[in-house]
Amino acid sequence: MHLVTILLFASIIFLIILEAFVLLWKQRKRYFAAQKFDGPKALPIIGNGLLFMCHNDEILMRMYNVIKDYPEVPMRFWLGPLLLIILPNPIHVEKIMPSNKFARKFDLLYRFPKVFLNEGLITGSGPIYKKHRRIIQPMFDLKFAKECTSFMHKHVDLCMQRLEPHVGKGNFDFFHAIHPCMADIIKETVLGSNERTQIIGTSDFDQAMLDAYDFTFTRMVKYWQQIDFLFNMSPLKKRQDELKRIVTTKAKEMTDAAFERRKSSSLTQEFYPIIDRMADYTLEHPGVLDETFIDHVLTLYTASEDTLTIASSFLAMCIGMYPECQEKAAQEIRTIFGETPREVTTEDIPKLCYIDMCIKEVLRLFPIAPIILRQCTEDFELDHWTIPKGCALVIPIFNLQRDPRYWEKPHEFYPEHFLPEAVAKRHVYTYIPFSAGPRGCIGKILANTGLKVFVCNLLQHYEIECDGDVPSLRIRMDISTRPIDGSYLRLKKRVWK
Repeated sequence: MHLVTILLFASIIFLIILEAFVLLWKQRKRYFAAQKFDGPKALPIIGNGLLFMCHNDEILMRMYNVIKDYPEVPMRFWLGPLLLIILPNPIHVEKIMPSNKFARKFDLLYRFPKVFLNEGLITGSGPIYKKHRRIIQPMFDLKFAKECTSFMHKHVDLCMQRLEPHVGKGNFDFFHAIHPCMADIIKETVLGSNERTQIIGTSDFDQAMLDAYDFTFTRMVKYWQQIDFLFNMSPLKKRQDELKRIVTTKAKEMTDAAFERRKSSSLTQEFYPIIDRMADYTLEHPGVLDETFIDHVLTLYTASEDTLTIASSFLAMCIGMYPECQEKAAQEIRTIFGETPREVTTEDIPKLCYIDMCIKEVLRLFPIAPIILRQCTEDFELDHWTIPKGCALVIPIFNLQRDPRYWEKPHEFYPEHFLPEAVAKRHVYTYIPFSAGPRGCIGKILANTGLKVFVCNLLQHYEIECDGDVPSLRIRMDISTRPIDGSYLRLKKRVWK
């Protein structure tokens, strides 16, 4: 038995080494091209992978510190046998982002979120992706965002009531307190579901989606979990399959409900959620979205609900940490809305200039996606460098948006970064929280509307207190940027003075 164990272990080690050498041989051209790029010293086989031999909480800042040492030039980084070319210079980013040569996601890493999202708009690529994006993107227009405001208010009003017991009771985790509200907003406006998470509590679907974010990111950065035959023999595979079953089952239920609504001859509804619009298109154009409908449903929920909760939490924390900013925001709200809380109308939103600056500053400090990964589909000449076909191109949004060359107070919450005269001085690609180019976020109008509706309601009802400041805030990344120690803050009843 002891000999069998030794032989099995030796076989596994041999297969790992063999797979690594096969990959190295296949990409020898990439290896020679990489020699022309600066970057940290890489070890054989594992490359720079030791930098990520750490707790997930440490990865974001390790990545930031490595990249900031190469601020001007493209940087090479080996993640095991995978070559990454990192672009910390916005001039280079501008040349890359609009190009269709880099519109494809990097399959070797995006195959992990693809387990849950399949060919949705986040993970899909190629002609089918382009066609489906052209179909779905117009559904998220300004008119749709305006139509959503009344539904947002319904759920935000309930959220304000649910926050009342926290007044004067000390610190509480704001993310967990508002997450059901954001889930309800997206479920109704995007998925057409009347499920009330704020009333019935977090469902298995909600929890499975949260778990899937962390699960996916771990596989993306831990090379030993990327080896399929090892992963498939581990308990992680069983957990992955269970999460996928939960989220897919729920998505199918909502999809079936949408088609039933659209087929109903007696249906008279004034508002059409995104899933109903997709169902209409599918019924009118059979075969176009059929096979990927559920993929898009899960993707749109994933890209909306969690990100809106995170951004709202960071926004509340920053406003609470910086009382002078909170005072300016509150006075703007007082001027527009008066001293009696009321709903935010579509006419109010363009008047929220300082609130808009606060939102932009939060998305600068805590971008939803700290990095963007793209696949180079053919050799690309970038100044005097050749980016080799098949490598991954990394746009380090987190670094770009905290680069002291472009930001007066790079690690502070300073909304004045977005005064018109300050914006005019910066390269446009120093700030890309919603990505850019042919794969830019299609939901940014809806996200901005949701954030403004939420923060205006919050500051009409409450004063926020939060300890510390942004430089002392410990943050991590999974699929998004998150606070390590939670989103703790305190609330006081708003009394206008």
